[in-house]
Amino acid sequence: MNKNHYTRLLTLAMMTVGGLSACHHVTLEDRAEQEAREFTQRYCPTPVKDFQRTDSVTFDRQTHTFNYYYQLSGAADNPETIKKMRGKLRTALVNDLVGNTGSKTFKEQGYNFRYVFVSEKTKEILFEEELTKKDYQSAL
Repeated sequence: MNKNHYTRLLTLAMMTVGGLSACHHVTLEDRAEQEAREFTQRYCPTPVKDFQRTDSVTFDRQTHTFNYYYQLSGAADNPETIKKMRGKLRTALVNDLVGNTGSKTFKEQGYNFRYVFVSEKTKEILFEEELTKKDYQSAL
């Protein structure tokens, strides 16, 4: 083989190795962050349904926590009612998370899910709950 052919072959090999090393493998954290960002950009704020709407979803890489931010309005925007219903609200969140097949991969990896409900009137947090693997693991 002549010298020009070796140069082309070496260049092609270097480009191939460079191209392969430049590949970025998407981690589960990348996927979680992207899904949260895309949901918020595409759907939030959602229309009010049953006196609540989703304001945004974020993902915290350090704690592996999805954060769901909701705004309560109308009859649900009542601190005393929320206080009385705290146990039922938590149960409803657990049941919803257990039944959510879209989060299956994240649940299998032990990710956390935090829910923050804010008053439309006062902008204060009325209810906040974080669910961890121990809360939903029996359903996996």
